[in-house]
This record gives sequence, structure tokens and C-alpha cells, in this order.
Amino acid sequence: MRRRVVFTLVVGLLALGLFAPGASAGRVDYRAPLSHAQEVGAVDAPGAHGHAVFWVSGSNLHYRVSVKHLTDSATMAHIHAPAERGANAGITVWLCDSDTIPGPAITPACSATTSGGLVEGSAPVTPEQLAWLDTGVAYVNVHTVAHPGGEVRGQILDVGRS
Repeated sequence: MRRRVVFTLVVGLLALGLFAPGASAGRVDYRAPLSHAQEVGAVDAPGAHGHAVFWVSGSNLHYRVSVKHLTDSATMAHIHAPAERGANAGITVWLCDSDTIPGPAITPACSATTSGGLVEGSAPVTPEQLAWLDTGVAYVNVHTVAHPGGEVRGQILDVGRS
């Protein structure tokens, strides 16, 4: 019974993106719930969603992005800033790319999955970029072949630093 309660608790925390195994001993500084409904402009991708978690170590931003029910493989994913919810902004950090849309040389490739782990990696960040995360004016956008402007998006939320 106790094992079942602990398992249920861990699964619940994973679903909320509040615990990320391997994320610097479980530390999560920011999270972004992703959905097609947060895209600016209509996106026909019912059920498409996901989440991203971020943690900071020195001047590096580490991240893990997972998706569910994308209509097609991701072509790229980024952090865009500065922008409030419902507004668009330029790319500030590349999270993953593809052969068809390559990012900077250090950018990891997006997984071909439409449900599961999309990418895990790290990128150097500036104090200005971290300030955008701290103030909630940054968002994650996952782009696909079917939705080149973005299929799922989510504002990045500061969940506190340890």
C-alpha cells in the first residue's frame, strides 16, 4: 500500500513537471506546460500537448522537453522572448533542430517522436535571458511540419530556485 502511495505521488509530480529525474538532484527552476491552445492563431492539433522543465547551473540552462500527440515530428523547438502570453517574440535559445531546419552548431536534434521525450540538453544563457525567464516573458514553442509556426506552446513559469 505504501509503495503504491509513493508511486502515485511520484507520477503526479512528474505529470506536473515539478520533479525531473536527473535534473540536478530533482531541482526544477522553471516549467512550461505546452498546449496547442496557447499558440497565437488557430492551430488544428486537438490533444497535442507537453511540458518542459528547466534548471540553471552557473551560466547554463539545462532542459527536458516532452510532447504528446503531435500531428507530426518536430522540426525545431525554441525559447522565444520577451513576450507576454498571447504575443510573439524572436528566438532567444534553440532547444532542438532538424536536418530540414538546422539551428546553431551546438543545437541537439529533435527526436522523431510525436509522443515522448523530444529533447534533453543544455545551452549557455545570458543574465538578460535569465531575467526574461524570471519575469515570465519567455515561452517555449515546438514547431512541426504540419504547423511550421508552432504546434504547442507554453509560457515559462518560475517555480523557485533552491
